[in-house]
Amino acid sequence: MIEWRWRSGWTEEELVPRLERARALRRNFTEGAGEMTLEAGWSQVHSVGTLGHEPPGPPRPDGIFERSRRVLDTFDFSDPRIVRWHFSTEEPLRGRTVLLELKSLNQKLRYLCAVRVGGTRLEHDEKYSIYGFSFETLQGHIESGREWFLLKKDHDTGEVRFHIEASWRPGEFPNWWSRVGFSRVGPRYQRAWHRLTHVRLRELTRHRPDLVGQPARRGKLEHSGHALGLGPVRFYSQRAPGRRKTQVDEEVEAVNRGLILTPLGLGVLAGMRSMSAPTLVSRRLSQAPGGPRTAPLSVALSKPWVPKVLGVLALGEVVADKLPKTPARVKLLPLAGRVFTGVVAAASSVAGQKRSIVALAAVLGGAAAVASTWAFYSLRTVATKRYRVPNVAAAFAEDALVAALASRLMPVVEARA
Repeated sequence: MIEWRWRSGWTEEELVPRLERARALRRNFTEGAGEMTLEAGWSQVHSVGTLGHEPPGPPRPDGIFERSRRVLDTFDFSDPRIVRWHFSTEEPLRGRTVLLELKSLNQKLRYLCAVRVGGTRLEHDEKYSIYGFSFETLQGHIESGREWFLLKKDHDTGEVRFHIEASWRPGEFPNWWSRVGFSRVGPRYQRAWHRLTHVRLRELTRHRPDLVGQPARRGKLEHSGHALGLGPVRFYSQRAPGRRKTQVDEEVEAVNRGLILTPLGLGVLAGMRSMSAPTLVSRRLSQAPGGPRTAPLSVALSKPWVPKVLGVLALGEVVADKLPKTPARVKLLPLAGRVFTGVVAAASSVAGQKRSIVALAAVLGGAAAVASTWAFYSLRTVATKRYRVPNVAAAFAEDALVAALASRLMPVVEARA
C-alpha cells in the first residue's frame, strides 16, 4: 500500500481500516541481514549517540536506559515533522504493523506507507544491557529494507548509547515524480531524521520525563510525535539542533547509487571503447550465480560464448584504435555504434528492474556515450595536435583510463547481475 496527499494527512477514521489492510502485507524484500550489503545494492546508515550516564551496573528502574526504553516502545523518538507513526498497542511489539506518515516539503507532501516490527532484543550480561527492535518495510513502501534501533548500557562506565543501523534501497513509488524527488531530497530527509532522532531521545529522557512512555495522541489508535520545539529541520548542518551535546557521536553513511551511476559509467566506457561496456556486462552476467534469467538482454549477454566473442571484438578495437586509417569516432557510423553499445550495456546492467528504470538506464547510457565520444575525441585531438603527443601514446593512456573505470564498475555490475 502507498498513498500520497497534499497539505492534509489522514484522519483516524481513515487510518484504522488502512492499518487493518496493512497487516496482511508482506515484506517488500526477501534478503536476509547478511545479504543486505553495499555491494549487493543496499545503502547503509549507522549512527551512534550518547544519551547520558547512570550508576554502573545493570539499568536502574528510574535511569536513562529504562526511560529511553519506554520512549522506544511508543515510537516517540521519531520527529513528527518528518515521520509520524500510527499503531495499536493491542498488538504485541514483535510483529506489530505500523503506518508511517512520511512528510516533506515543509510537511505539505505526505506519503502513507507500512512497516512491521521484526526482531526484538532484550539482553543482559555481565558487561552490557541491550534493548531494541527492528522494523521492516512492507509492500508499497517508498523504501525497502530493515532498520534497527538499539539501546546499550555499559555496566562498567554506566554510559547509555543509542544505535541506529539501517540497510535500505528505493522501494515503490505512486508516480514518476515521486521517484525523481526521492532521489534528489530523500537522503537529506533521512539524514535529518536520523540526527533529530538522537536529539529527541536525549531531550525526552533528560528534560521531559512527563512525556516518557505516553503516546502523543490516543484514540482508536496511538500516534507518536510530541512537539518538542527542537528548531527547524535542517538538511545541511553537521550538528542537529537541540539543547546540549546534540552532535551524533558517530555517523557513517554509505549510499549505493548504482541505478544511476552504473549506466552512466558504462556509457562513458562505450564512448571510449565501444566494445568495452557490453563485454564487461556480459562477462559479469555469465559468471553471476542465480536462476534462469527472463529479461531478453540478460538472456542474450549471459550465454557462455557471448563474452568470449565480445572480448575478441574489444581486443580488435584496441588494436584498430591505434591504426592511422581508422575513421574518427565522431563520424556517424562509429558514433552510432558507440551509442548502441552504451544503451545495451546500461540497460543490461539493470535488467530485471521495472521497465521505467531500464528505459532510464538506457537513456543515460546512450547520452553518456555521446558525451564521452566527443570528450575523448577532443582530448585526443588536443594532445596529438597541440601538444605533439604521439597518437599511440595518447591511445595507450586512454586504454589505461578504460581499464581503471572498468575495474571500478566491475563490483557494482557484478552485484546487479
